[in-house]
Amino acid sequence: MATHAKSSKVSLTKERRQETWHNLTSEQQAVLKQHIRYQHTSLFVDQNLIGHGSTWQFVAYNYNDNYDANTGPQLYCDCGRRLRHQYVLQNQDGTLIKLGITHFADHIGIPEAVMRQLQTKIHHLDFGLDELLQRIRRHAGLNSEMRQWFIDNHTAYPDFPVDAIDFVAHSLPLEKDVQAEIVRQYKKATYTPKPRQPRRKKPKLNKAAWQELFRDI
Repeated sequence: MATHAKSSKVSLTKERRQETWHNLTSEQQAVLKQHIRYQHTSLFVDQNLIGHGSTWQFVAYNYNDNYDANTGPQLYCDCGRRLRHQYVLQNQDGTLIKLGITHFADHIGIPEAVMRQLQTKIHHLDFGLDELLQRIRRHAGLNSEMRQWFIDNHTAYPDFPVDAIDFVAHSLPLEKDVQAEIVRQYKKATYTPKPRQPRRKKPKLNKAAWQELFRDI
């Protein structure tokens, strides 16, 4: 019988997610919200997911960081449902509507199969955020020397994600593979080979010394 590997996805409880989020500084929260907004916006502007013939166009994404607490300012679908992820659409007349993923799919006119694909991708992004928050809880970011090195030298590494510098500058951990590559580049850039010590030659015994060594044998 086939066996399935255990999922490595991280899913925090509502309480831990809320606690971790509110322990961040306002600057750290702003960096994470911008990161989340970029991920969702990138997902929804993909022309393979949004029909060309739709009268509604995706124009904005908003993240509700008070969703788990259920206190403070909230985001809602136009139907009245409270949302974690809010998607804003606009038609040709300039009318704006604010929706959750289900009503978004209805208005944008995408097939049900594509909607399920969207929901899967959104869940994947949510798991990614939980993993990031878990790494924050474990203080899994770069040490101070590596952070300062990357801040000073990040322009020399354009292949890193554009928001990597914001994460590092605000002492936030990056995705594991990105952070591992920064560590590798840091070690490569700061490696100093130890000076080679000349090998000391063993003194050779002359004939008299050999005779003295074996004199009593």
